[in-house]
Amino acid sequence: METSKKVKDLVIPLSEYPHMPYWATLKEAIVQLNVAYETGHHTVLVFDEAYKLVGMLLQKDILRGLEPKFAKHYEAGVPIAWDDLLKSGSEKRLAQPIKEFMSEVTAKIDAQDSILKVSHIMLQKDAYLLPVIEGEKLIGVVRMGDLFHEITKRMLEP
Repeated sequence: METSKKVKDLVIPLSEYPHMPYWATLKEAIVQLNVAYETGHHTVLVFDEAYKLVGMLLQKDILRGLEPKFAKHYEAGVPIAWDDLLKSGSEKRLAQPIKEFMSEVTAKIDAQDSILKVSHIMLQKDAYLLPVIEGEKLIGVVRMGDLFHEITKRMLEP
């Protein structure tokens, strides 16, 4: 198996990945993610005024943001219908900035890192998406699914 392939070869450029400023609303992020879902993107990158990456908004962050606070205390499920749950205070939650819900960036990887090194980092950090840096500049992201495909494809080569 060839191990010389670098993560730079698998990077998704920022221009092709959903990203928003931290002050965008949860509703705006949901709309953008629903559009991006068609291309297989499930995360919104979150930037500050200086276009510095400050976090990522994952689907689980959005679901957590939509869930009313009282529902978090029920382990076996919420004793009311989801329709009522979502309508109860949803407009207020949808108007909140995404910075209230985003996850922090747990690691960044270098464009010259090997795909095996990056897969190890993803497993250690329990991350399905990592930002890729070249020098001091963020050039894009790499997804676990793309790494998985590349690694397994190479493993199965004769």
